[in-house]
Amino acid sequence: MDPAPYEVEFMNVVVDKANDLQVTDADSHFAQFAGVHPSKIKQGKLFLYDKLKPADRERVMQNICKKGARFTYMTMDLLDKKGTPLFVHCVGQNYEDSTLCRMTFADVSESRRRQEQLRAQAVEMNELIDLVCGGVCLFKVTPEMHIECLYLNKGCCRLFGTSQESSRLRAYRLDELLHPDDRSAVFQAIGRAMAVGEEVDCECRVRVHEGEFIWCQLRAGIQRYEGECPVFHAVFTDITRIKAAEEKADREAQRMVSLFKNLPGATFFTGTADPLQLDLVSEDFIQFIGYSRTELFQLFSGNLARLMDENEAAAVAVQLRTGAADRRLLTVEYTLYIGDACALRVRDSRKVIEHPDGSKAFLGVLNVI
Repeated sequence: MDPAPYEVEFMNVVVDKANDLQVTDADSHFAQFAGVHPSKIKQGKLFLYDKLKPADRERVMQNICKKGARFTYMTMDLLDKKGTPLFVHCVGQNYEDSTLCRMTFADVSESRRRQEQLRAQAVEMNELIDLVCGGVCLFKVTPEMHIECLYLNKGCCRLFGTSQESSRLRAYRLDELLHPDDRSAVFQAIGRAMAVGEEVDCECRVRVHEGEFIWCQLRAGIQRYEGECPVFHAVFTDITRIKAAEEKADREAQRMVSLFKNLPGATFFTGTADPLQLDLVSEDFIQFIGYSRTELFQLFSGNLARLMDENEAAAVAVQLRTGAADRRLLTVEYTLYIGDACALRVRDSRKVIEHPDGSKAFLGVLNVI
């Protein structure tokens, strides 16, 4: 919408209240608006009644005929020469000891048009907000760190198990809906936003029914301040299924790790880009190299190259990377310097495997030559 200022036009007439609001005098603006020549107006050929909507006539007459009222104010629609209504504000000034009244009309139709446009835009925005799949809300943070909801869209009401009507009728405290284990993290995120303007981006559990919680992704930023209280615009996204899938994947991964650790033989996993960097090793592999799991991954950073001659390690890495590109099975030989400074010549047999996400890795096993 164009925010530029607009000019208000004024029109002046003098009417006779005793003669059906006959126009006895008018300025050129009103004459042009009414489509009546000034000479005809002076002849008494124009009546304001004819320029009013029928529904407004009695109200206008009552306003300007109030006993003892020298000035009066009202709004109305005036009909122009084509019969098109124009919304105006009107100030009436009654002449003392006379039936005449001077009426000044201010054309504020542009103001009303803009108000109607703003109102229509607000309705459209609210409808769009309600169509958002996630939960959109405004909440205020009080000095007592109460999180009071000011507005909830339909999506947010569905998430929280309430309705827009119910949320308007009573104070809706979001902090009371947070899982006790998540309140501290949410308060810290809100505190950072209040202190340095950082946006809130965290995961939390929200109670939807007694004893029932859902996982939500909360993203929020300060929209404005009400006094000293910040008002946040926030979006809640239900991630319960995602969290459940992640937990299931974590459990399956843990089972796979446990299973792999118990595989027979000095078995291990590495990536194809850095084939000497160990990701996972079996218990037999730990016994094979003579170092504990802690020593291997903390002291040597899980890197086989640190247990090899530097030049040989570089050559083996190139050989493995090259082999990964065109072969699924490959074998290399090299010397490992394992526990107690013992040199051990080993055969490293590997297979290229593919993960569900399309990435590749090496599954290998070491044997003494």
